Amino acid sequence: MHIKIVTIILSTYLLFACSDNESELKQATRLAQTYKLEIKAGSPALFFPIGYAPKDAELPTLKMEATTLNQASEALDGIESALSLYPPGFITSFIDAIYIAGHMQIEGADAGGTFGPKWIILSNIEEWNGTQANYKNFLRGVHHELSSLVLKKSIFTVVAWPKLLPNNWKPSESNYQALTLSEEKSPNYESGFLTAYGETSMGNDFNVYAEFAFAEPEHLKALALKHPIVAQKLGLFISAYTNVIPEYSKDFTDYFNKTGLSEVAITIPEKTELTFDIQAENLKPTISK
Repeated sequence: MHIKIVTIILSTYLLFACSDNESELKQATRLAQTYKLEIKAGSPALFFPIGYAPKDAELPTLKMEATTLNQASEALDGIESALSLYPPGFITSFIDAIYIAGHMQIEGADAGGTFGPKWIILSNIEEWNGTQANYKNFLRGVHHELSSLVLKKSIFTVVAWPKLLPNNWKPSESNYQALTLSEEKSPNYESGFLTAYGETSMGNDFNVYAEFAFAEPEHLKALALKHPIVAQKLGLFISAYTNVIPEYSKDFTDYFNKTGLSEVAITIPEKTELTFDIQAENLKPTISK
């Protein structure tokens, strides 16, 4: 899935802002060493980690401009805030790199991020520096794009999530349609969608739950208390993260308990029998704003 650009200001970003004495290059290097990831900006043509080739990163519908680390201070702070929430080793179970692009378009529509087999790419808009918008987009974007790779490994979630969607629900017909959806449209909480963009596809729905679970847990908790369908989806989301890699089950159980999300989630009973018609395209990554 790919993330849609969101321009809401996040006033708390300074909590994780890098030191005035640390350059963007030093911060990127420190994060790369701490989390065993490649973190870089520069030419999008080089956005693929060791073991992959340029053709592996080619997407005919994806266009990206280059940016520099010097222009990505708030973006790096957002990355740092997001990565700090995950247990050591979890991130590298899914990705080898986080790449920082400039302006990004998918199918001609502005986009905030996308992902590859072992990497994620997020869009840094230089004109937004000083507004904290890049910080917010990268904070949420790491959770959003990473969750696409978690979902791909969570087969039970892939087959169970559609059962929690409205009977008359239909996904957007294209990435362009999803990405150009008006941000002014109110979320359909009664149907379990946290944002209008989350309503555009099953994958985007899961991605948005990841954004809320890790960036706005109190807000998600309040919504789950008010809307049973949100609580059900939250329960399935928690199950995905606590079971996708057993080694990290306790870490995520502790996180969801600490944030209070576990106490408001409704879980699917272990003996529930699920019958699904799984189509191959449902297992492929899709676009998110």
